[in-house]
Order: sequence, then structure tokens, then C-alpha cells
Amino acid sequence: MSGNPAGAIQAKSPFHKYWVILSTRTQEDMIYRANYVFGAVFRFLPLVTTIFLWYAVYQARKAGGAPSSIRGMSYEDMVAYYAFMYIARGFSSVPGTMSDISKDIKDGLLNRYLIKPMSYFGYQVMYRLAHKLVFWYIALFTFPPIFLLMRHFFTHLPTLWEWLAFFASLVIAFSIGILFCFMIGTLAFWFLEISTFLFVVMMLEFFMSGHLIPLNILPASLQPVLSLSPFGYEGYWPCVILMGKVPQDQLLRVLGIGLLWVGVFFGASQWMWRMGLKRYSAVGG
Repeated sequence: MSGNPAGAIQAKSPFHKYWVILSTRTQEDMIYRANYVFGAVFRFLPLVTTIFLWYAVYQARKAGGAPSSIRGMSYEDMVAYYAFMYIARGFSSVPGTMSDISKDIKDGLLNRYLIKPMSYFGYQVMYRLAHKLVFWYIALFTFPPIFLLMRHFFTHLPTLWEWLAFFASLVIAFSIGILFCFMIGTLAFWFLEISTFLFVVMMLEFFMSGHLIPLNILPASLQPVLSLSPFGYEGYWPCVILMGKVPQDQLLRVLGIGLLWVGVFFGASQWMWRMGLKRYSAVGG
């Protein structure tokens, strides 16, 4: 019996090491799945406040003789929008990524990754994707009962094309989310302390993604900019696509712009990484 272990290792796919990262991290997160269950359920508690808040707004408009909708958004649409936002942000939000990357750079912890035969960006993608897989595994059991209780708010039945566009938009949402966080995190190559900057950036991203308020009810003068912004793909566009607020002949255009931003962010992130490594002093670690 003969064999070549070294050759067997070399014969493995280049993706194998990233699969190991993904599977290992997924198994680690599954140990704390109870945390995910409680997180998935209790994250809907703020939605209760939102429902009553917008109910008061629409009732006040009705009492004052104003139209029953705001920029084409009825009360049911508004609640459905915020409910769908939990799905969209569940894909685009990658908490801790910016701060973890900046910490690796500042503290010299990046050394441990640079000496390994893998991409640091690829590592971060797999690491964050594992979190998403566990989160959505739990969400498949916790979200449906909540959405079932809210079913009377969902007045639109999506078509097949809207479902396909919605799922494509979620992939775009995750891509833009991780790429943007990677870019901001690598600013630590140039700046020693970026915590305040991170806070400002996250607040702007939170607002421009439509998480705080639907982008289509903001002033008309802002719509041309907001409609082309990459951050709308982290929340707003997946929601309005599923709600049928995007004409079907515009779906490909909307997705095309999102994919264009993914390409721009990917190119920018790789350029910043290469330029940053030239400045990296590798102190600590």
C-alpha cells in the first residue's frame, strides 16, 4: 500500500481551506444557537413600537383629512416594509466586521493571516457567512410564526419574477455589506484611531439603507441620489421589490445598478488592501 499525503493535500481544491473556515465557524456558532433563537425573536420587539407609531401617524392624517397613503405607502405597506427590513438587514448587516479588521491591523494581529496561504478577505467573507448561515437556520423556525401573525399587513402577493429579484437583491445586500465594511476597516492602515469615524459611517449607512425610514417618502429632491446609492441595496430595495413597489420592467435595471456597485466596491476594497499592505508595519501580533 502506497500513498502520497503531501500530494493529496496539494490536490485539494483551493477553496477547501475556506470551506474549513466556514464549516468550523458554523459549528462554533451552533453551540450558542440558543442565543440566536432569543436574538431572532426579540429583535422583533421594536417592531411593536413601530406599528403603534405609524398607526398614530396615519390616524392623525385621516382625522385631518389628508390622503390615506404617504407617497404610495399605506399603513399596511409601512408595517410590511419594516417587517421585511428584518430579512434584508439580516443579510446585509455584518456587525463587528469594521472594528475587527481595524483591530487586526492596529494590533498587528494581521500577521497571523498574512503568513497563511489564504486571502484575508476570503477569510472574512467565510467567517461572516458562517454567522449568517446559523442565523438563518434559526430564523427559518422563528420568523414564520411572527410573519404569520402579521399576515394581514402583507397585501401584495409577489410574482415569480419579484421573488427571484428579491433573492438576488439579498445576495447583493450581503456583498455590498461585507465589501463596504472591509473597505472602512482597512482605513486603519492610514489612521491610528477610527472608532469615531466608524460610528459616523454606521449611522449614515443605517439611515441611507432605509432602515430608519423608507427612502421613497423622503423629499423628492433627494430621490435621484438615493435611488442610485449603494446603501439602498442593504435594506430598501429588497423590501420594496417584495412589496411590488418596483415595476417589473425596472427590476433588471435596479439589480444591474446593485451589481455595478458590488463590482465598484470589490475593486476599491482590493486596491485599498494592496495599498494598505505597503504601509503596514506589522507591529505586535
